Amino acid sequence: MQLEENILFANRYRLERLLGRGGFSEVWLADDTLTSLKVALKVYAPGGGMDEHGVQLFSTEFSLVFNLNHGNLLKPTYYDTFERMPYLVLPYCRQGSAASLIGQMGEKEAWLFLRDIASGLEYLHGQEPPVIHQDIKPDNILMDVSGRYLLTDFGISIKARNTLRKSIMKTEGSVGTLAYMGPERFSKYPLPIKASDIFSLGATLYELLTGMVPFGEHGGLLLQHGAEIPVLEGEWSDELKAIIDLCLQKDTWERPSAMEIRIYCEQYLNGEIPVLPGKQVEKKTEPLPEVQPQEPELSDVPVVVQEDSKDESLEIQEVETPDPEIDNIADNASPMLPKVLKWGLPLVFLLGIVFFIFRSMEQRQEKEEAKAKAMEIEARYNEYLQYIHAGDSLTNLGNKSQGGDYEQFYLGAVGRYDAALRLEDEYRTAFPDVAGVSARKDSVQKKIEDIYNLFVSMAAEAEQTQDYDMAEIFYKRASGVKPESAVLKDFRARREAIQDSIAVHINN
Repeated sequence: MQLEENILFANRYRLERLLGRGGFSEVWLADDTLTSLKVALKVYAPGGGMDEHGVQLFSTEFSLVFNLNHGNLLKPTYYDTFERMPYLVLPYCRQGSAASLIGQMGEKEAWLFLRDIASGLEYLHGQEPPVIHQDIKPDNILMDVSGRYLLTDFGISIKARNTLRKSIMKTEGSVGTLAYMGPERFSKYPLPIKASDIFSLGATLYELLTGMVPFGEHGGLLLQHGAEIPVLEGEWSDELKAIIDLCLQKDTWERPSAMEIRIYCEQYLNGEIPVLPGKQVEKKTEPLPEVQPQEPELSDVPVVVQEDSKDESLEIQEVETPDPEIDNIADNASPMLPKVLKWGLPLVFLLGIVFFIFRSMEQRQEKEEAKAKAMEIEARYNEYLQYIHAGDSLTNLGNKSQGGDYEQFYLGAVGRYDAALRLEDEYRTAFPDVAGVSARKDSVQKKIEDIYNLFVSMAAEAEQTQDYDMAEIFYKRASGVKPESAVLKDFRARREAIQDSIAVHINN
């Protein structure tokens, strides 16, 4: 189904005009014929739709974030699928997106913008598991009538976006928009982390202020290859320049958290002196007291008293006590000493410098490896929690389902729990906590076993009443639950034998 003006979408929403189009979706202004309200209808994979797996994946992900509620998030009012096209119903924001402010935003508005979006991200990142937006840019930030900035298009994972890309034959680009992506997103393993959203926020605000993204269309890829963070040109406050610079840092650990940005903005807006996240107050140290050289006491110096026959006065003289053994060693070593001083000391000094350089490089590499490992563990733990929550959500959907192929929800849940268990086995010692995934999986598998037995029983009943079409349906569903089962194959063999018998009887 091609989307166009005046068509009735999902038998309810009359499409009025196209508001925007992205790589994977279209947003339409629509008239809700049931309520007579204007709504924004966001349709994914428009035209061609998605396969069953993609539809189920989107349904699961929408259910996970549907109940998120925050003043700086544009909350969907409804979600569903129509002709294999997942869609969201959103409040219509007449003021449009932040894209209309590119190159026109002033200082005061920039602080309000940064505070609002940081507050929304703080809420998303604080979920269990954290919700990583992954696509912050001006088009995904809307404005309401009160002047608040609202994040939209959150809660769609890398897996869902990749599924979308395959559905509509898109091959270019990565997840997110390149110009706003941090350098870590271009690594071999681009794991979703909170710091990536912070980089995108910094790049977005930079563009709203200057009219240009900081690293051009290639985003953090340039930063990864040695480019420097551009200076924010213009008469902006030092405080605003400083926080944007922090957001755009190459090292993810140097970027502030969403909560730190929000607090920083509130301090500035309240007339306080904002403290940069991570800024340490230098401790004042007193200088060490100066040590004055002391003259040796007279009593410490060996003396001899000699009588002067002419003056009858006393003369004090130092007495050197000769040590024949030491003098002998010095005499023997004296030819080698200049060579040792000339070559030995510089060589020791050079070796010390080389050791220091190599040790510094080794420590730096160890530090980078530790950071990379910590990032990987954080991302994998978030992924682990997401699999568990997805499994729980699918289980609940199966429990609440009143019909249809409800067994698919349980099968999907087992798949998510299996994925979580694989991560648990790999990272068990590194994860801060592990959940009772095995018990969850066993509980769902028991439901699946009961469903299988129910389908086989219903199929057998239908077969006894010679309703072979109905029997075929339930045997097929039983085989879907247990692919290794031979019930469908055996039934078809019996049915074929009966049909052959009937044919022979008719011919005779």
